[in-house]
Amino acid sequence: MRFVFVIALVASLGSCHRENLKYDKPYFDFDSLVRAQIIKLSEAKPRLQKITSLRGKTDSTSAVPDTTQWKHELDTFQQLDIINKPLYKGNYRRMDGKDDHSNLLVHSYTAQIKSLVPEVKFFYEGNFQKIKRIEAVFMEGNVLYTTSRRMVLEFEEQHGFRMISGYQVQGFQKMIFSDSVPFSIEGRLTFPD
Repeated sequence: MRFVFVIALVASLGSCHRENLKYDKPYFDFDSLVRAQIIKLSEAKPRLQKITSLRGKTDSTSAVPDTTQWKHELDTFQQLDIINKPLYKGNYRRMDGKDDHSNLLVHSYTAQIKSLVPEVKFFYEGNFQKIKRIEAVFMEGNVLYTTSRRMVLEFEEQHGFRMISGYQVQGFQKMIFSDSVPFSIEGRLTFPD
């Protein structure tokens, strides 16, 4: 009986220790970025003008999203955190340079092995804390379907914090035995004065 109690105690201590372990984020912490943006956007209450297109049909909406709606809107970008999985540690090559089309600096990560996120670029002013834009490609597929998305997040200084000012997701989805379905989503934020 005593032996069982000792085993149970050791197992419970081990599980508590695992909960307290920090997950290594060698490239960029998309989870923290999205969580922080959700909080700040919910507080700032910007108006979101959203234009969606599916198979050439366009729809437009305008609203002031709440926390739950922001979570839904930004979920796609949180999926980019897959680059930090242990499998990919050390398997992205980083290149630094200047953007050819602006005065921004660029950190560019390219996967050296097959990855759902083959490329991510971070555009910033002067130092990495002044991020202006994130561009990424997300590709997923199996024998039944293929999907590809090009994603862009844009940032502006608002209320003393770098906040998302717009985003874009463009891509396609192809199911087996059917045509490709192109889609796009564009969101523009207008902040109250």
